[in-house]
Amino acid sequence: MIKIGRPNIKDAPSWYPYFFDLAKGDDLIEAMEANKRQTIDLIKSVPASAEDYSYAEGKWTIKQVFIHLADDERYYAYKAFCCSRQVDAILEVLQGNDYNKDFNAQNRTLADIAEEFITIRDATISLYKHMTDAMLDFKFDTMPIYTARSVGWMVVGHNVHHRNLLRERYGV
Repeated sequence: MIKIGRPNIKDAPSWYPYFFDLAKGDDLIEAMEANKRQTIDLIKSVPASAEDYSYAEGKWTIKQVFIHLADDERYYAYKAFCCSRQVDAILEVLQGNDYNKDFNAQNRTLADIAEEFITIRDATISLYKHMTDAMLDFKFDTMPIYTARSVGWMVVGHNVHHRNLLRERYGV
């Protein structure tokens, strides 16, 4: 297994470097493993009475934030898969208020969301463990530019971003 170093900011959309800065370390697999443990610890720290808490009208609940992390990781893993396998696919999704907010959170528990997150993260790690440098750094000649390497570091930074928001705005 190779060490997957930091991404080149030129191999990512302009909004990615913010997330790269949140992702610590110099090995993607180690960063993903540590990030997984930190996320599960945070989920376990949420009391059952707070699972459906939202800090403001129209904002996601705590459960919805964790479901969002799982959903987006699936999407990022697919994007990384496409880049690494040179499969040209439309990789952009709706942004902001256009994001589908029907998470079915009312029928979920944090325990099952945690289980789902672990499964998804383990699959993402497995995908990355077997990529070569050529697979990690292939990019299509399109805009915005992505590589599997940049998407992998985005996974970690995006997760840290939302965990920070959960601490700052939700008091978790």
